[in-house]
Amino acid sequence: MEMAGPIENEREGGAPAPQTFSQLSLPLLDEVIRQFRATRNDILRYGVWNTRNLSDEEFNRIDDRKLFDYFRQDLLETRFLSKGRRVDLLQVWGWFDDQMSGAVPLLLGGREECLIRIEDKDLEKARRRIGDVASFMPMLRAGEFDAFRKVKYKLRRTVLRLTYELHHLSKRLEKSRRQIGPAHHLHSRLESAAVSASELVAMEGAAGVEDA
Repeated sequence: MEMAGPIENEREGGAPAPQTFSQLSLPLLDEVIRQFRATRNDILRYGVWNTRNLSDEEFNRIDDRKLFDYFRQDLLETRFLSKGRRVDLLQVWGWFDDQMSGAVPLLLGGREECLIRIEDKDLEKARRRIGDVASFMPMLRAGEFDAFRKVKYKLRRTVLRLTYELHHLSKRLEKSRRQIGPAHHLHSRLESAAVSASELVAMEGAAGVEDA
């Protein structure tokens, strides 16, 4: 019985064919996981830090102006890059998601560029939650404090739900990694066995020629 390996990412009209995480090759999936972990860690450490670390009681008691500053700091200044450039949460997520949607190539091993397009329900849920967060960004950028006071609870729920979606996506990737790992090693062993058999046949053929 022939063992099927990861599907080839054929193009449809110039775009990469859609794949699930479990259909990626093991090296590609490992790079996706590495990229996701970096993105998730940036968001959890910097993008939602103040929101996650305030209890319900503290959130209700704290001054609204301070809360407003917390959200602006977390969501608008998620990361600091070189030369003082500040990157918001949407851009941090976009660096990862642009690679998952095939907008930009995934760099494998620091050298090989691979275009992929992932279709996954947990990834879609995270995208929708990012879209929900994005709807609050104009208000935060404009410094509309009065508008913030009316939606502060909704914004907090949205940010916390984003952390849940990232957790579920992490679990999905871990599950795909566990599924692919054994199949990948078995496929590699079968390929190695096939190569060894071919080499043996070639050696026997060469020996037969010499005997003749």
